[in-house]
Amino acid sequence: MLNDEVNSSVLETLRKQRLFRYDCNSPEESEVSIFEKKFATYVGTQYAVAMNSCSSALFVALLCAGIKPGDKVAVPAFTFIAVPSSIVHAGALPVLVEVTEDYVMDLNDFETKVADGNVKALMLSYMRGRVPNLEKVIEICNKYNVIFLEDAAHSLGVLYSQTQTGTFGLAGAFSTQSYKMIDGGEGGVLVTNDKNIAFKAMLYAGCYEHNWEKHFGTKEDAAKLKDMTNSIPAYNFRMSNLTASVLNPQLKKIEGRVEFLNNNYATLVDILLKCKNIRIPAFEENVRPAADSIQWEFINLSEHQINQIIAGLATHGIEINVFNGSNARSFWNWMFFEQNEKCPFTKELIQKTVDYRLRGNLSFGDIELIGNTILNEICNVL
Repeated sequence: MLNDEVNSSVLETLRKQRLFRYDCNSPEESEVSIFEKKFATYVGTQYAVAMNSCSSALFVALLCAGIKPGDKVAVPAFTFIAVPSSIVHAGALPVLVEVTEDYVMDLNDFETKVADGNVKALMLSYMRGRVPNLEKVIEICNKYNVIFLEDAAHSLGVLYSQTQTGTFGLAGAFSTQSYKMIDGGEGGVLVTNDKNIAFKAMLYAGCYEHNWEKHFGTKEDAAKLKDMTNSIPAYNFRMSNLTASVLNPQLKKIEGRVEFLNNNYATLVDILLKCKNIRIPAFEENVRPAADSIQWEFINLSEHQINQIIAGLATHGIEINVFNGSNARSFWNWMFFEQNEKCPFTKELIQKTVDYRLRGNLSFGDIELIGNTILNEICNVL
């Protein structure tokens, strides 16, 4: 995914010897501030605050939303360990919600679990870019006074009704870790249209003294930011100029990557659906995916047969994973908070769900070979 343009950007940052985002006189001189401005423009929000990880952005989003120790925060049971971890980091209590066979949050179960009025917020994960009915999500949140926050780590480039996911709630958090749409090694971004949320996020992330002057969009609120500074703890979650210099050239390539990945995904789906033992739910009509991975459920196969298929594919260099064992996405492995919601449907579903990453350098021929090899290995165990 990285190229000569990225190399040039990184070398220029190194030449300047200004790796710290605030080692500048204005936001125009900061690679991170430039990245924030470009990122906000791409996703369609007023503000973006870059951080060292999406986990930090999730944690800060919770704090900015006013989540206090002991508050309950709903989260789909099918997500990555970092999401409930951010909730626990904020001193709050995760409330796990079932997902449907389409790998999206079960809205009936969500409403059941917030109906008593004791859930303060929803951290909605678009796990692997899967999106539920957001109009209904917002309706339920409004009905029960639940703050809507978005974990968009897996959904940069995913559109819902032609709008970027991660921009529907009070705040959204994106990831720039190496397995995401743009690759900074690590990194995350909090986005919002709420000025107060953005300013709080800047300060939580480590904007101290008068460094808010080195962010775009702060000049008119100098007095407000002077009052806010030192009233919020600075956790030092800042992104470095070096990371931003890797990310900036990639932003203009997102749409091209999405088109390429979606074409590969569609080709692989057409091949795999020839097998009656594979179920791949379609994306909703109003969702434009950004398919940098594929998931499917094995149907009418035993755990032993699934393990045989995994082992057989490994001999061909095709590494597929199933969400069981010690997988960080298997919620029953999360021992760091008390789970009062067992979510049996989700557990049964994802234990037979395959996860396979579609790398951006796979050609059409590669996809055909991978798809046919998977079919052959399934046939070998039947």
